[in-house]
Amino acid sequence: SSSKLRSQEYDYFVILDFEATCDDGVRLSPQEVIEFPSVLLNAKTLEFESEFQQYVKPVHHPKLSKFCNELTGITQEQVDSGVVFTEALERHQKWLADHGLLDGTKSFIFVTCGDWDLRQMMPPQCKTSGIKVPSAYCKWINIKFPFCDKYNTKPMGMAGMLKRLDLKLEGRHHSGIDDCRNIARIMKAMLQDGVVFKQTSYHTPKDPPPPKIFGAKRGK
Repeated sequence: SSSKLRSQEYDYFVILDFEATCDDGVRLSPQEVIEFPSVLLNAKTLEFESEFQQYVKPVHHPKLSKFCNELTGITQEQVDSGVVFTEALERHQKWLADHGLLDGTKSFIFVTCGDWDLRQMMPPQCKTSGIKVPSAYCKWINIKFPFCDKYNTKPMGMAGMLKRLDLKLEGRHHSGIDDCRNIARIMKAMLQDGVVFKQTSYHTPKDPPPPKIFGAKRGK
């Protein structure tokens, strides 16, 4: 029921879940985003108002591994016909702007499942692409933290959270857009349970990157 709904600090939540180049047992360097998806969740109505999805063409490891294809379901053809990361990021920002999220009239924050997307993936991807991380992408809610607090559980992944809420995993796990939709469903259930969402995580963009002593592993 909507009776537990609490007032939120943000008008919108933007659920984000990158997929990236990967191989079994091998750490690719640099790792590159290959799917850039988002779901827009209205904090008041709990409606999923819009979706964004863009396949991204990797430059350093243009050929996807069999492991990556089998994990994500993303095909070579999809990334080959994708756009480079800087263009994908521009399109994503245009999508945000089209929904009034970049001119200060409506407030929003990104939501991720873990800190990997915006702490481990976004900064090096931007560095590889020769751009700075836009400030909007430097703070986010890692849904695992409020989930653990609310339901008194150990940290768990998306599939575990869905199960805990008696929600079925819809679509394909590790398809970025399907993961966004599922994380949005977790978020909606938590909003209905009266959770008030606060920012949990941040990344300080520095140029050059911060020295290693900064303890960049925090919150992994």
